[in-house]
Amino acid sequence: MTGQSVDMTLSEKGPISLHTRGGVKITLRPVGAGDAELLSRFYDGLSPADMQFRFLSAQPHLSSSQLAAMIAVDHRHREHLLAFEQASGELVAALLIAADESFEMAEVAIAVAPAYKGRGIGWNLLHHAVDLAKARGIGRLRSVESRANREAIEVERTLGFTSSAYDGDSTLALLEIDLR
Repeated sequence: MTGQSVDMTLSEKGPISLHTRGGVKITLRPVGAGDAELLSRFYDGLSPADMQFRFLSAQPHLSSSQLAAMIAVDHRHREHLLAFEQASGELVAALLIAADESFEMAEVAIAVAPAYKGRGIGWNLLHHAVDLAKARGIGRLRSVESRANREAIEVERTLGFTSSAYDGDSTLALLEIDLR
């Protein structure tokens, strides 16, 4: 970690408004205890390929343990931000960021609803994750992607992530960005 004094938490202070390059206005807020049904519906609305890319396994639905883990984030080392379109209030994306105990490394995962793909939401959420990680003094941010998820890999590369082989699985790529 850097020598600077930082807020050692991933939590946000209230809702965050973002405007995507595609003209979508979204509001981010942390997941709450009452969001289980909302998250379940959101992930049920993703395509099989999107579920494969997000969870790196062929599963049609979230398991109860996955759903519980997504809601039971500590808002310190793990944060799960939900993105709502401002005009409709619809949940359009989810951003999960998890840091190690020392805040040296964090992993990021993003899912975007099919109707909102290609409108800059994933790019904006990843950019927000990079900014949040930098502000918290995290040294490196990473993402594990299926090599078939070319769109996500390209977005990550445009933001400065570099790609390397993922040990033990040739179908995956490790994308990382040094934030120091």
